[in-house]
Amino acid sequence: MPKFSTTIRREFSNRLIELNNTRANFELAFSNGTISDTDIIQGYAGLYLDLFTEFESLIEKLFLGILSGSVSHTDGTVDRKVSIKPVTEVEIVIKGEKRTYVDWLPYKENTLKRAKIYFVDARPFSDLTVLQKNKLANFHKIRNAIAHKSQKVSDQFQAIIQGLTLLPVEKTPAGYLRNIPNSATGMTQLEIISDELLGIANNLCT
Repeated sequence: MPKFSTTIRREFSNRLIELNNTRANFELAFSNGTISDTDIIQGYAGLYLDLFTEFESLIEKLFLGILSGSVSHTDGTVDRKVSIKPVTEVEIVIKGEKRTYVDWLPYKENTLKRAKIYFVDARPFSDLTVLQKNKLANFHKIRNAIAHKSQKVSDQFQAIIQGLTLLPVEKTPAGYLRNIPNSATGMTQLEIISDELLGIANNLCT
C-alpha cells in the first residue's frame, strides 16, 4: 500500500527539528565558551549543507514515489503522464544507468523541467509560488557559496546580501546563516530558511 505524500513531509519536518536541536546545542556550547567563533560558524555551515541534503531527498522521494506509485499524493488531481513498467525501473529511467544520483536543484532547471515531462501540468512540482521559487534559487546559491569557493558563486552570494546591514563575519556565506535580521523574533537566518523550506515542502506534499 502506498504511503501518503504527507508522510514524506512529516519525515522532513522531524529531521528539521533534529537539525535545529543541534544548532541550539552549538549555541549553548558557544555561550559556555566550549567552542570558538570559528567552530560555531563551521557548525552552521555543516547544518545548512545537511538541510539541503534533506530537502533534495524530499524532492527525490516525492518525485520517484508518485511516478512509481509507491507514494499517493493527498491531492487526488495530481497525476502521471506516463507509467513506467516495471516500477523497479523508475529510478533507472530518471537517473540513467550510469548515474548514482540526480541533481534536483536548481529547481527550475532540474526538478520542474523533469516534472513537465512526467506529470500532468507538472504538478505538484509546479505548485510553488513565484516567490517560493525565487527564494529557493537564492537558498541554493547560498548552499553553493558554502560548498564551493569559486568567484562565480561568491559573486552570487554578494548579490543576495547587497544592501543588508551585516557584521563583517556575517558577510561570509557561513557567517550569514547566524545573522538575526529581526531581534523581535530572535531567529537566525538558518532558522528562517529552514522554516521557508518546510513551507515549500508543505506546498509540494499537500
